[in-house]
Amino acid sequence: MLEVSSMPVRVSSRARLYVQIAYQIRSLIDNGEFPPGSRLPSEREMAKRLGVSLPSVREALIALEVEGYVEVRPGSGILVSNPQRGTRKFCSDEGPLEIPQTRCLRECGKAVFS
Repeated sequence: MLEVSSMPVRVSSRARLYVQIAYQIRSLIDNGEFPPGSRLPSEREMAKRLGVSLPSVREALIALEVEGYVEVRPGSGILVSNPQRGTRKFCSDEGPLEIPQTRCLRECGKAVFS
């Protein structure tokens, strides 16, 4: 199970808190602690174990969902996906909502100039 109680989030002044949380959860997934198809603890349980707020955990999960690491299923929990390792990278400068906006702008630009 998620042994993050012994792994408190290390706060860095350079990266946003949700990025740090996402990085820690992603590391656990990459290290095999949570294989594809397994279920992560609830958002509330992760927030409690990490010593962070529930909104910070939710933002981290949104970022991981955008990356393809997890799939959030309301009523069923948070399931680990099978991401293609090395093809998805999270930008610490961009939030999870800016990524789709950037993609839309890029695709609209292609359509206009094609």
